[in-house]
Amino acid sequence: MSSVIHALEVVHVEPLAPQIIQLLLKPEQPIDYHSGQYVMLGFNAEELKPFSIASAPREDGLIECHIRNQADSEWMQALFSVKQGDTLVMEEPKAQMQLQTEHKSIIFVAGGTGFAPMKALLETLLKQQTNTPIHFYWGARSVEDLYQHSDLLSLAKKYPNIRYTPVISDDAANWKGLTGLVHEQVLKDYPDLTEHTLYMCGPWPMVQQAKQDFFKAGLSESDCIC
Repeated sequence: MSSVIHALEVVHVEPLAPQIIQLLLKPEQPIDYHSGQYVMLGFNAEELKPFSIASAPREDGLIECHIRNQADSEWMQALFSVKQGDTLVMEEPKAQMQLQTEHKSIIFVAGGTGFAPMKALLETLLKQQTNTPIHFYWGARSVEDLYQHSDLLSLAKKYPNIRYTPVISDDAANWKGLTGLVHEQVLKDYPDLTEHTLYMCGPWPMVQQAKQDFFKAGLSESDCIC
């Protein structure tokens, strides 16, 4: 059975970092989705690529995506050239990860634009007014790639149950914070992960290595959502 294809109007394009843009997309008709899902997006039904939805369901019905450029991809160059009023297409949102109904202490681990679905899950938790302790880690190559750094600082200041830890791995010349690999910082802070629920998204090699190390630190497979 073929997937239903929906037309989307590009209503907002904003650079978030030198090689990252935010797209806000308006479906031709309301689309139900939940935080942690992704969409297959493109210019036509024959060539679609996956992008995480970067927000909890919005009251305005828009779909938000954070997209990193790829210099060697003509397709991606075309996507980075879209303007307000252009039309894209997508399939129905698809399952990637979703919040568990009950939580231990929560750790989010985002690598690069893997921040997008973590942000969506965090927004849903805030809407649920959870009091569960939440520690949000964001690893990026450079300071510029922490493209919503100030927003997370504000959330951590506003909500007493939220901690935020950014980590820079490569270009840290103008950075006074933590450096290195983000998952290694998690393990420094939490050498025993047996009583935590952990959500993670980022580059495939990072996720695979992090999972192995987290399991060694006592994280159960059922409490690792990625």
